[in-house]
Amino acid sequence: VPNQLAFTPNRIELPTDAELIIRFENPDLMIHNLVIADRESGEHVGTLADKLALQPNASKRGYIPESTKVLAATPLVHPNAKAEILFRTPSTPGDYPFLCTFPGHWRVMRGLFIVR
Repeated sequence: VPNQLAFTPNRIELPTDAELIIRFENPDLMIHNLVIADRESGEHVGTLADKLALQPNASKRGYIPESTKVLAATPLVHPNAKAEILFRTPSTPGDYPFLCTFPGHWRVMRGLFIVR
């Protein structure tokens, strides 16, 4: 959503164990990414992203923390651009958070993949 630090939609129901192409379109004036985290790991991944932002190589890494809790991620997507990633939904049902890990964004720019 332009100028609101928000994903739309921010809740998406998905089947288990399905291969998807996720297209992330950025209509905003700021750079964003889309990082999919393991169940109940949104806060953990966001905190790791905050720590990563302090490192000199953070922008080269796309502000994506190295963690087994990161299931998939787009690169940084510039304004009015898009990125696609291939993603297989987990075989375990649950709520899988997605967030933007660009510095300062993850606390408000987040959503859920509801895998059933």
